[in-house]
Amino acid sequence: MRVSVSFWLILAVAALISPLQVVVSVLLAAVLHEGGHLLLLWLLRVPVEGLRLSALGAELFARGAQRLSYGRELLVTLAGPAANLFAAVIAAALSLHTQWEGGYLFAGANIILGAYNLLPILPLDGGRILYLVTAFFFGPMVGDAVAAVTGTVCALSLLALGLYFSFVSGSGMFFLLAACSLLCGALPQLRLAKNAVKV
Repeated sequence: MRVSVSFWLILAVAALISPLQVVVSVLLAAVLHEGGHLLLLWLLRVPVEGLRLSALGAELFARGAQRLSYGRELLVTLAGPAANLFAAVIAAALSLHTQWEGGYLFAGANIILGAYNLLPILPLDGGRILYLVTAFFFGPMVGDAVAAVTGTVCALSLLALGLYFSFVSGSGMFFLLAACSLLCGALPQLRLAKNAVKV
Protein backbone atom coordinates (compact mmCIF):
# COMPACT_ATOMS: atom_id res chain seq x y z
CA MET A 1 0.00 0.00 0.00
CA ARG A 2 1.33 3.41 -1.01
CA VAL A 3 0.04 6.71 0.34
CA SER A 4 0.97 9.88 -1.55
CA VAL A 5 1.58 13.29 0.02
CA SER A 6 -1.48 14.60 -1.85
CA PHE A 7 -3.71 12.18 0.08
CA TRP A 8 -2.48 13.53 3.42
CA LEU A 9 -2.87 17.09 2.13
CA ILE A 10 -6.51 16.59 1.05
CA LEU A 11 -7.25 14.78 4.32
CA ALA A 12 -5.74 17.64 6.34
CA VAL A 13 -7.73 20.26 4.40
CA ALA A 14 -10.93 18.23 4.85
CA ALA A 15 -10.28 17.90 8.59
CA LEU A 16 -9.72 21.67 8.88
CA ILE A 17 -12.87 22.76 7.05
CA SER A 18 -15.30 19.92 7.84
CA PRO A 19 -16.65 18.42 11.06
CA LEU A 20 -15.05 15.13 12.13
CA GLN A 21 -18.30 13.24 11.55
CA VAL A 22 -18.32 14.33 7.88
CA VAL A 23 -14.68 13.30 7.36
CA VAL A 24 -15.28 9.89 8.98
CA SER A 25 -18.45 9.35 6.89
CA VAL A 26 -16.58 10.11 3.66
CA LEU A 27 -13.66 7.85 4.62
CA LEU A 28 -16.06 4.99 5.44
CA ALA A 29 -17.86 5.57 2.12
CA ALA A 30 -14.48 5.37 0.37
CA VAL A 31 -13.68 2.07 2.11
CA LEU A 32 -17.05 0.67 0.98
CA HIS A 33 -16.43 1.92 -2.56
CA GLU A 34 -13.08 0.14 -2.81
CA GLY A 35 -14.63 -2.88 -1.10
CA GLY A 36 -17.13 -3.10 -3.97
CA HIS A 37 -14.30 -3.23 -6.51
CA LEU A 38 -12.34 -5.73 -4.39
CA LEU A 39 -15.34 -8.03 -3.94
CA LEU A 40 -15.96 -8.30 -7.67
CA LEU A 41 -12.26 -8.77 -8.41
CA TRP A 42 -12.21 -11.56 -5.82
CA LEU A 43 -15.31 -13.19 -7.35
CA LEU A 44 -13.62 -13.07 -10.77
CA ARG A 45 -10.42 -14.49 -9.23
CA VAL A 46 -8.31 -11.49 -10.17
CA PRO A 47 -5.46 -10.97 -7.65
CA VAL A 48 -4.90 -7.44 -6.34
CA GLU A 49 -1.23 -6.54 -6.00
CA GLY A 50 -1.53 -3.19 -4.27
CA LEU A 51 -3.37 -0.02 -3.38
CA ARG A 52 -2.35 3.61 -3.85
CA LEU A 53 -4.04 6.50 -2.02
CA SER A 54 -3.82 9.99 -3.52
CA ALA A 55 -5.85 13.20 -3.67
CA LEU A 56 -7.92 11.58 -6.45
CA GLY A 57 -8.83 8.67 -4.20
CA ALA A 58 -7.73 5.05 -4.18
CA GLU A 59 -6.29 3.13 -7.09
CA LEU A 60 -6.16 -0.66 -7.04
CA PHE A 61 -3.38 -2.46 -8.87
CA ALA A 62 -4.66 -5.65 -10.45
CA ARG A 63 -2.78 -6.53 -13.62
CA GLY A 64 -5.04 -9.56 -14.09
CA ALA A 65 -7.95 -7.19 -14.75
CA GLN A 66 -6.36 -6.41 -18.15
CA ARG A 67 -7.27 -9.94 -19.24
CA LEU A 68 -10.94 -9.43 -18.42
CA SER A 69 -13.43 -8.81 -21.19
CA TYR A 70 -14.78 -5.29 -21.61
CA GLY A 71 -18.05 -6.42 -20.01
CA ARG A 72 -16.41 -7.94 -16.92
CA GLU A 73 -14.10 -4.98 -16.46
CA LEU A 74 -17.14 -2.71 -16.74
CA LEU A 75 -18.81 -4.69 -13.94
CA VAL A 76 -15.71 -4.35 -11.74
CA THR A 77 -15.65 -0.60 -12.42
CA LEU A 78 -19.35 -0.20 -11.64
CA ALA A 79 -19.03 -2.23 -8.42
CA GLY A 80 -17.59 0.72 -6.44
CA PRO A 81 -20.39 3.21 -7.18
CA ALA A 82 -22.93 0.39 -6.77
CA ALA A 83 -21.57 -0.34 -3.28
CA ASN A 84 -21.99 3.36 -2.42
CA LEU A 85 -25.56 3.41 -3.71
CA PHE A 86 -26.42 0.24 -1.77
CA ALA A 87 -24.86 1.66 1.42
CA ALA A 88 -26.74 4.95 0.95
CA VAL A 89 -30.10 3.17 0.62
CA ILE A 90 -29.43 0.99 3.68
CA ALA A 91 -28.22 3.95 5.79
CA ALA A 92 -31.20 6.12 4.80
CA ALA A 93 -33.65 3.29 5.52
CA LEU A 94 -32.07 2.65 8.94
CA SER A 95 -32.18 6.37 9.74
CA LEU A 96 -35.81 6.54 8.73
CA HIS A 97 -36.81 3.68 11.05
CA THR A 98 -34.42 4.32 13.95
CA GLN A 99 -32.91 7.26 15.77
CA TRP A 100 -29.53 6.98 13.98
CA GLU A 101 -28.65 10.66 13.61
CA GLY A 102 -25.57 10.13 11.47
CA GLY A 103 -27.34 7.83 9.03
CA TYR A 104 -28.47 10.54 6.65
CA LEU A 105 -24.99 12.04 6.70
CA PHE A 106 -23.49 8.64 5.91
CA ALA A 107 -26.07 8.11 3.14
CA GLY A 108 -25.22 11.52 1.69
CA ALA A 109 -21.48 10.82 1.82
CA ASN A 110 -22.04 7.60 -0.12
CA ILE A 111 -24.21 9.30 -2.73
CA ILE A 112 -21.72 12.14 -3.22
CA LEU A 113 -18.72 9.80 -3.40
CA GLY A 114 -20.50 7.45 -5.82
CA ALA A 115 -21.56 10.37 -8.04
CA TYR A 116 -18.07 11.91 -7.89
CA ASN A 117 -16.56 8.64 -9.06
CA LEU A 118 -18.97 8.51 -12.00
CA LEU A 119 -17.61 11.78 -13.43
CA PRO A 120 -16.22 10.94 -16.90
CA ILE A 121 -12.68 11.90 -15.91
CA LEU A 122 -9.78 9.45 -15.85
CA PRO A 123 -8.65 7.95 -13.53
CA LEU A 124 -12.12 8.01 -11.91
CA ASP A 125 -14.56 5.15 -12.52
CA GLY A 126 -16.66 7.29 -14.87
CA GLY A 127 -13.65 7.90 -17.11
CA ARG A 128 -12.91 4.18 -17.14
CA ILE A 129 -16.54 3.39 -17.96
CA LEU A 130 -16.44 5.86 -20.87
CA TYR A 131 -13.21 4.27 -22.11
CA LEU A 132 -14.56 0.71 -21.85
CA VAL A 133 -17.81 1.45 -23.68
CA THR A 134 -16.07 3.46 -26.42
CA ALA A 135 -13.26 0.90 -26.80
CA PHE A 136 -15.81 -1.94 -27.09
CA PHE A 137 -17.50 -0.25 -30.07
CA PHE A 138 -14.59 1.61 -31.73
CA GLY A 139 -11.35 0.10 -30.41
CA PRO A 140 -8.92 0.98 -27.62
CA MET A 141 -7.19 3.90 -29.40
CA VAL A 142 -10.50 5.69 -29.93
CA GLY A 143 -11.50 4.80 -26.36
CA ASP A 144 -8.29 6.38 -25.02
CA ALA A 145 -8.78 9.54 -27.06
CA VAL A 146 -12.47 9.99 -26.21
CA ALA A 147 -11.93 9.35 -22.49
CA ALA A 148 -8.91 11.68 -22.34
CA VAL A 149 -10.54 14.59 -24.20
CA THR A 150 -13.87 14.23 -22.34
CA GLY A 151 -12.07 14.02 -19.00
CA THR A 152 -9.97 17.09 -19.66
CA VAL A 153 -12.98 19.14 -20.81
CA CYS A 154 -14.99 18.06 -17.73
CA ALA A 155 -12.08 18.79 -15.37
CA LEU A 156 -11.57 22.25 -16.92
CA SER A 157 -15.32 22.93 -16.60
CA LEU A 158 -15.26 21.94 -12.93
CA LEU A 159 -12.22 24.13 -12.36
CA ALA A 160 -14.00 27.11 -13.96
CA LEU A 161 -17.06 26.42 -11.80
CA GLY A 162 -14.86 26.21 -8.70
CA LEU A 163 -13.18 29.51 -9.54
CA TYR A 164 -16.57 31.13 -10.08
CA PHE A 165 -17.87 29.93 -6.70
CA SER A 166 -14.66 31.03 -4.98
CA PHE A 167 -14.81 34.56 -6.39
CA VAL A 168 -18.57 35.06 -6.10
CA SER A 169 -19.24 33.56 -2.69
CA GLY A 170 -15.78 33.47 -1.14
CA SER A 171 -16.28 29.76 -0.45
CA GLY A 172 -15.86 26.58 -2.40
CA MET A 173 -12.13 26.14 -1.75
CA PHE A 174 -12.51 22.39 -1.22
CA PHE A 175 -14.43 22.14 -4.52
CA LEU A 176 -11.68 24.15 -6.22
CA LEU A 177 -8.99 21.89 -4.75
CA ALA A 178 -10.85 18.78 -5.93
CA ALA A 179 -11.22 20.27 -9.44
CA CYS A 180 -7.48 21.02 -9.57
CA SER A 181 -6.73 17.43 -8.52
CA LEU A 182 -9.03 16.08 -11.23
CA LEU A 183 -7.37 18.26 -13.86
CA CYS A 184 -3.93 17.05 -12.73
CA GLY A 185 -5.18 13.49 -13.19
CA ALA A 186 -6.79 14.17 -16.58
CA LEU A 187 -3.92 16.01 -18.32
CA PRO A 188 -1.48 13.06 -18.35
CA GLN A 189 -4.22 10.92 -19.92
CA LEU A 190 -4.60 13.53 -22.67
CA ARG A 191 -0.86 13.41 -23.40
CA LEU A 192 -0.90 9.58 -23.49
CA ALA A 193 -3.86 9.56 -25.89
CA LYS A 194 -2.18 12.17 -28.12
CA ASN A 195 1.02 10.08 -28.27
CA ALA A 196 -1.00 6.94 -29.06
CA VAL A 197 -2.76 8.68 -31.95
CA LYS A 198 0.62 9.81 -33.39
CA VAL A 199 1.88 6.21 -33.39
